[in-house]
Amino acid sequence: MQKASRRSTPRSRISKACDRCRRQKLKCDSVRPCVLCTRAGHKCETTTVSRRRVSEYQTPATPTTVSAESETPPVLPRRAAEDHQQYATATSAIGFARQVYNEEETGRTLTEATVPGDVGMAGTDNSLWGLKETPMPPETVMLALIDAYFDRMQWFILVLHEPSFREMALPVISQQQWKRQDLGAVMTVLAVAVISLQSVIPDTHWPGHNLLRRYSIDAEDLLNKFLTEIRSRVLDILEDRRLEGVQVCLLLCCYYMFHSSPNMAWTTCGMAFRAAYALNLQETSTLSQPSVDSETRSRCWNQIIISDTFCSILYGRPAALPSANVRHLQLVDDLSIDHSLLENLSVFDSDGLTSRAPFHILKTDVYAIAREILIRFRRLDLTSGVEEQNLEAIIRITEESNALLADWWKAVPKLYDFEYWKANGRWDMVEGQLHTLPPEARQQVETIYLQAAVLQLTYDGMVIQANRPLLERRINRLTSSRAIMDAMHRALDRATAAALRISRVPVHKLKNHFAIAVVSMQQFTAGVILCIPPTVKPLTATAHEAKDGVVRIIRASRGLKSHDRIARQTEQLLTELLKVTTQREITHALADNLDTNPPPDSRLTSSVVAGASNESLSAGRSRTAPGAAAQAVVDPVQGTWDAEFHTLPAVMGPYDFLPAQAFQQLDDAFGAFGESMFNLVPDDQNSTWNWGRTIP
Repeated sequence: MQKASRRSTPRSRISKACDRCRRQKLKCDSVRPCVLCTRAGHKCETTTVSRRRVSEYQTPATPTTVSAESETPPVLPRRAAEDHQQYATATSAIGFARQVYNEEETGRTLTEATVPGDVGMAGTDNSLWGLKETPMPPETVMLALIDAYFDRMQWFILVLHEPSFREMALPVISQQQWKRQDLGAVMTVLAVAVISLQSVIPDTHWPGHNLLRRYSIDAEDLLNKFLTEIRSRVLDILEDRRLEGVQVCLLLCCYYMFHSSPNMAWTTCGMAFRAAYALNLQETSTLSQPSVDSETRSRCWNQIIISDTFCSILYGRPAALPSANVRHLQLVDDLSIDHSLLENLSVFDSDGLTSRAPFHILKTDVYAIAREILIRFRRLDLTSGVEEQNLEAIIRITEESNALLADWWKAVPKLYDFEYWKANGRWDMVEGQLHTLPPEARQQVETIYLQAAVLQLTYDGMVIQANRPLLERRINRLTSSRAIMDAMHRALDRATAAALRISRVPVHKLKNHFAIAVVSMQQFTAGVILCIPPTVKPLTATAHEAKDGVVRIIRASRGLKSHDRIARQTEQLLTELLKVTTQREITHALADNLDTNPPPDSRLTSSVVAGASNESLSAGRSRTAPGAAAQAVVDPVQGTWDAEFHTLPAVMGPYDFLPAQAFQQLDDAFGAFGESMFNLVPDDQNSTWNWGRTIP
């Protein structure tokens, strides 16, 4: 009887699987209701929206604006619910359980939402909700904040696709109530607003301040209320298992890292990593044609690599990612630039650049290299007790790391080589022509210049990180071999040259952008490195140039202290450290030694660093690949060493003061710097900011 009844039920033919079968990856019938839903006693429904991904968000042809008083607001643009299925590759426990219970054939749902790892039915509550802390500000205010985000953040950190985000945001900011499935879209808009507010609050020239005053909105109060709103709902976002959860956590991590609580930044980064793996972002799309959805996934995955590596460097903790496969961007319509624009500005050797995507790929690539360097150092077994073998292993990885970074730099296009813009006053000439261009064209050129500066800072910061493990080792200059001493001083020369280049970047041009916080951290690291040569090589040309570099960083930080708290603290700490460094330099220069009054040249380890001019030190590197036979005497950062290098003593004449001892003295000058400035984990042995404590 049951079968007869089922046959008599009208069944319409359709070419698309029903929602339940598609969600559970079951084979569905072409007629409705399907057999599996009928057996399980579930209502058989099929979404009529096309699965073709024309845009990242499925949006109606004509968005409908609904007032705050509307009882039933429309469902906002949302991502396709089946996005995660296309990328799923691994066999899970829930998949195995379904095979055991033969759910595909029987239609039973014994395992649905009961086994860890099952997707379940997240976000099915259609009840209306609104913001608890504050009503959604007027549409004009939110549009101004969205504009600020794409002006000040998008060029630096890429996790959104601008056209599709704007399309999604319009109905969000025009309502005061939304349905449950719209939670991710609303929270992403609030996270974007948080980043914008943080960037524009110290910028008194931002025109949006007049708009905020017109509506009696306090920017800092609005920022805090948006943050509270996001924090109260972040677990719900992650439960929905959508890409918005990854994006919100990444943006929260950026905010907390530089402007609030680094402890929260560490946690939210971890949440972003977990959410990314839940969506299989590590897997590439199987679509033959690029789509906005796959493009956005690639952008988020690349930022995951950057954030994971940055956190590993900052916190001194192991990287979370088992792999770092950089995703190359395909759909870059929102990153395109007008090539003829550069030619009109007399930039003729631009290598045919038509997109700003290379910056984001290059930045991810160098962070992936840094991640590999960190892993290599962490894998070292330094418990053998044989210090000579330990040092040789560190030296080998240090040299390999510098070679990797040098190879990366050779692939940087000219337009993203900061030295290219500095040479022959090229940028000054171009900047003088920019006022004749419309705002959008002017912004494109300025963005390339800023990106080139950030790449230079990032590269030099990685050079310092690659050479620091060797500089921090305590060695016995009387018993160590010549090779170890030479390697030690090569590492110091590389780090010093990189720090000097950082000190010469005009960071004031970044003061109104979100990147200024990262830049200030790079400047602080460079300033600390530059305080080492005066104590290691007192009263030499290298020492004087290093002190000049510290002064430049202090002055630059003083000009940025109203825009960034890290710059403010950098000015204070480096000013005190420079005083200590100068006193230490005099003390070591006048110290009693067995060999008194040595020749000035005997205090130098290399004529390249000690005798070079400012121009040669700022040039940074040679783009000519050295031959195999010259690897031992070629610095991948500075170029060819002087032929007399091997005739000079490997140590500073009578001075036996080495970099590791300088790091130890930095602790005495700073005290608990890591905790006071960044509120990081106390006494973390590998932390970037616990300088001397890395020495056992």
